[in-house]
Amino acid sequence: MQHISLNGWKSNHSCVPVTKSRQTLQTLPFSLVWVVLGVLTFPCCVRCLIFKVGIVGPWDCDPIYYKALPTVAARLAVSRINGDLSLDLGLTMDFIILQEPCETSKALTTYINYDKSADAFIGSTNPGYCIAASLLAKNWDKALFSYSCVSYELDRSIGYPTFARTSPFPIDVLFTMFKHYRWATSVVISSNEDIWIDTAGRVAGALRRKGLPVPLVTAMGLNETELEGTLRKIQDIGPVRVIIMCMHSVLFGGEPQAVFLIKAHKMGMTSGRYVFVTYDTLQYSVPYTNVSYSPLQNNSVLREAYDAVLTVTVASEPKSFTAAFTAAIRSGEVTVPVQAEQVNPLFGTIYNSIYLLAMSIHNTRKTGMHVSGSNLAYFTKNTTFDGFNQKVYVDTSGEVKTNYVILDSDRTGSQLHQAFIVDLKSGVLRFAGRSIQFPGGSPPAADSRCWFDENVICTGGVEVTYIIIVLGVILSLGVAGLLISFYIRRRLQQIQLIKGPNRILLTLEDLTFINLQLRKKVF
Repeated sequence: MQHISLNGWKSNHSCVPVTKSRQTLQTLPFSLVWVVLGVLTFPCCVRCLIFKVGIVGPWDCDPIYYKALPTVAARLAVSRINGDLSLDLGLTMDFIILQEPCETSKALTTYINYDKSADAFIGSTNPGYCIAASLLAKNWDKALFSYSCVSYELDRSIGYPTFARTSPFPIDVLFTMFKHYRWATSVVISSNEDIWIDTAGRVAGALRRKGLPVPLVTAMGLNETELEGTLRKIQDIGPVRVIIMCMHSVLFGGEPQAVFLIKAHKMGMTSGRYVFVTYDTLQYSVPYTNVSYSPLQNNSVLREAYDAVLTVTVASEPKSFTAAFTAAIRSGEVTVPVQAEQVNPLFGTIYNSIYLLAMSIHNTRKTGMHVSGSNLAYFTKNTTFDGFNQKVYVDTSGEVKTNYVILDSDRTGSQLHQAFIVDLKSGVLRFAGRSIQFPGGSPPAADSRCWFDENVICTGGVEVTYIIIVLGVILSLGVAGLLISFYIRRRLQQIQLIKGPNRILLTLEDLTFINLQLRKKVF
């Protein structure tokens, strides 16, 4: 049976009474008691709508994602939402766990059939089909709230009006760190699973969109020979500063990352020339206060290799994931027989995503708008709430501005230490009390500042703004200046502005003329 509310939202799910209320029958006038009793017993009333959230992920096919306990995270979030007196939802929130195959093509095929399964979606976890999933959600007019999608295109509200992010755009976090150290060139290496290969491609594309060179994007390989070949390619490229690892973190059971780092260490690549950055930890909050990690504790070679790794993760503000999960166990809200150390902190990200969706329903109802997919995506703006173990803040443009931290380790211990806070509101790193101990005694070499200046074109470390200005002056002279322009074009070729992997082709369309009449004369 379909139930229709007064605000225009439709539910395909059976209704149950909403138990949350500020008033009781004793506080109502006697004349209204019979009305209230009638509403509570009416089987299709507005107050008893069910809003079902689909939690999409590779929960069965990937053992690391399985440890995120999506069912437990969703149950905890929904229970707290339905009991939160500050939220006026006009409905009861429920959830359903939706399986996402680990192969991208199969994941999309499965998602297509989920249109009747839920009223909104948290996902997809695989960024390889985020655009397709968002287009489908648009067609269904159902909100798609994502913590893992990397494509910049999705932030265009005209093309993808039902899409919203539930965590900061990860490339903005990396760019802030790279800008601080002036690390321009990076390579992106993935483990061999579909989900991480697709992630690596999206990460590289987003960095290139920022203007940074990414000369190599590849999987690590299926065996030791292929892995060694991949690492040789990195060594042969030249001025690479950062190696971004798109794979499960070794801290939470990611065996491919352990293999990758140990091999790199044996090949002398962890001595300070490169910094290794974990990508998956950008999606959740790694505990870092008095926490020892057994993979580092039990393997001295891995511990030495991890000295070259910077772990960038969501800040624990005000408490760690471990403390928050343990508190939920003690309160009886979580009853599964596991300890916090056995749970993937993606648990907290799932929780936050569901809560942000509830906040958006609340904001939409406050404005008197329909609870449609596009409205839910829009009304995430200007929202602040207490997430699982940190404050979540969404600014007026819909961008999540939760703080991140950069964690460092040393080759003698198994703990991580907070070095910097990544302040996304101001776009800078703030010192957090302990300097990073780089293996070589100093960070990898800095690149030209022009890579991080939005107002210039930079390639090979050469700033070419002045060349464009000169071109504009020459062209303003008319035909007489064309011979000189050929010389400049030749010089551009020599500094590889119009050839090679970082090519930039300059045409008259690329030049800006202040005098529009002069532009017409030149053409």
